[in-house]
Amino acid sequence: MVRVNYDEYISRLKKKSSHFYTAWVAHLGKSPRSGRHRAMEEDIVLFLLDYKRWQKSLVNGSIEKVGPRRYRMK
Repeated sequence: MVRVNYDEYISRLKKKSSHFYTAWVAHLGKSPRSGRHRAMEEDIVLFLLDYKRWQKSLVNGSIEKVGPRRYRMK
């Protein structure tokens, strides 16, 4: 059986968690997509396609508006 020093284990754990926390905070506010930048035209086209798909789903009933900013999928 391996003996573990509890205080040493906790200090190593805190270092690991602080590195994880720091990396997590550094990514807050950034988009979750890749680092590749899109052209402005491509971004606009993708937004419009997504908007059109959303409107089509509302019309055909696969998504139902329940309230303000609230939707339900069927």
